[in-house]
Amino acid sequence: MSFVSLTEQVETSGTEIFLDTSIHCSRLKGPLFKDRIDSVLKRFRWIGTSSYAKTEFGNVVLAQAEYFLRKLTELGSVHAVLDFIGNVLPHRLHPKKVTWSFNLLRNHYGNDDAECTERATCSLTLLMKVGVRFVEKLCDEPIADGTCCYWARKGVHKRQDGKLVWKYPICKRDNKRCRLDDFFVENQELFARIKDAIDNLPNERKTDQLEDFSRIIGLATKEPQVLLDYESGCKRLADAIIAVDSVGYKNMFSQNERESAILCAILGQDFFYLPPNLERGVLLQKAQ
Repeated sequence: MSFVSLTEQVETSGTEIFLDTSIHCSRLKGPLFKDRIDSVLKRFRWIGTSSYAKTEFGNVVLAQAEYFLRKLTELGSVHAVLDFIGNVLPHRLHPKKVTWSFNLLRNHYGNDDAECTERATCSLTLLMKVGVRFVEKLCDEPIADGTCCYWARKGVHKRQDGKLVWKYPICKRDNKRCRLDDFFVENQELFARIKDAIDNLPNERKTDQLEDFSRIIGLATKEPQVLLDYESGCKRLADAIIAVDSVGYKNMFSQNERESAILCAILGQDFFYLPPNLERGVLLQKAQ
């Protein structure tokens, strides 16, 4: 498998493209990401995604937005919050908070700290109010919903005191809230192909995440209900679940290079890859 640089002269397959969670998240980053995303999407007439991506978006972005709002209330200053994140929180333990502070806090400017704080608070509150619907805003309906993910439907929760919170998924098999186990059974042949392809990769190409896919698929083949336990099942198969939800699309767009390259090759999809490095532009792996 190899990539080519995506230029205006490169022809794309079909008129539709499927977005995984990483692209939805990167739409909240600066122009170095957003401009490249727009350059890809303008090539297509139909943009799809998975309802399961809404849950993953909540875990990645909304959880951080909620934290920043809480710290703004506690410290009363965007500069104080940035100081706390940059100099108090251990970076190795909280890399997401450090990363998202640049995208959700540092991009608010004003004449003074009070104005920056007000703007940051308003922006984060609006993001929490939009919640998981942010994922839907760019996409065409119907969104793929093979799993009927409960957390994608629940979204941001409003407490009695009016505060908006993102609750981390706590799904258990003894309280079934979705149809992920049924979805797995319906697509068991495809999941088996994914497992077989991963198992036959050279060891140097097997990431921890790919090996997790293989292991969880093996367990679910014997007992599909194991997927209903979020921490040990569903969560560890997330990208593969979204990939199977994308069946029928000729194109996939993601920032996850090593995992998505394998999944797209199995599904016969063209893979549009958005590297972190601007100089690499957007890369394309054509289906074989």
